[in-house]
Amino acid sequence: MAAVKRKQKVVIKPVVSTGTWIVLGYWALCALIYLSTDLFVDLYTTTDFVSVAWIAGLVVLPLTIYTLYAGRQEFFTSWYASIFFPLIVFGLYLGTAYFNALNLDLLASAAFKDTTPQTLPVQDVHQEFARKAGFVYTNVTLFYQGKPVVFQGTRTSFFLLKPYQQLHVRIGRSYLGNYYITRIQLPAHERWAARWAYLKDWFWRYVWLLIALPVLYVLSLLKDKFFPAPLVRKKPVDRPYLRFFRKLFIVLISLFGLFVLLLLLIGLFS
Repeated sequence: MAAVKRKQKVVIKPVVSTGTWIVLGYWALCALIYLSTDLFVDLYTTTDFVSVAWIAGLVVLPLTIYTLYAGRQEFFTSWYASIFFPLIVFGLYLGTAYFNALNLDLLASAAFKDTTPQTLPVQDVHQEFARKAGFVYTNVTLFYQGKPVVFQGTRTSFFLLKPYQQLHVRIGRSYLGNYYITRIQLPAHERWAARWAYLKDWFWRYVWLLIALPVLYVLSLLKDKFFPAPLVRKKPVDRPYLRFFRKLFIVLISLFGLFVLLLLLIGLFS
């Protein structure tokens, strides 16, 4: 009796390449550096360095080329996309690499350089707002060595430092020349009070989202019930490469959402 051979459907799954892991590792490293800066550096100055920007641009150029090559079917769909997408991708890599290089300088300096205790008068503490992102960080102006110096802090720094006329700190100078304060001597309960104040401020600024999202969900349910979309049969197209990038996009969005959540938690507990 002849053996019946069953045809097995072979499903070829896209393999994540080494370059893709390097790109994902780069973004994970950026998130780690950003969070570590918020954890271990209370205040710092933000002087710009053109040489650091040039070096950062050269470092991320291979990542930019690989990202554009891997997503060439999505990025180069038209002549204007072929112009703008490379600029956007390179700008995203350059910005993150530049600011994380400055943060690495602060972290390395805080770890290996000495700091000195100082009592610094406070001239001003105010919130800095971005046009679309809202309250993004706190600017704290302290008198140091006979002149006002503007430091940058977290969002909770505004609620923590606003009542103070002077601060007892440990201050140092980074390898690149920025000032940094590793620790402000304040009671722990005041830090928790500042975190709670920031949480309440964040809630009232974004409470409209808690209202808008359920309303939009109910409206979508009503639309599907009373105004259903006509059924359109489309010819299936087998695009495994496109499916792979959709999965990768979902992973990146998930990581970005987790990153935003961690930033929120760091803002509350730093």
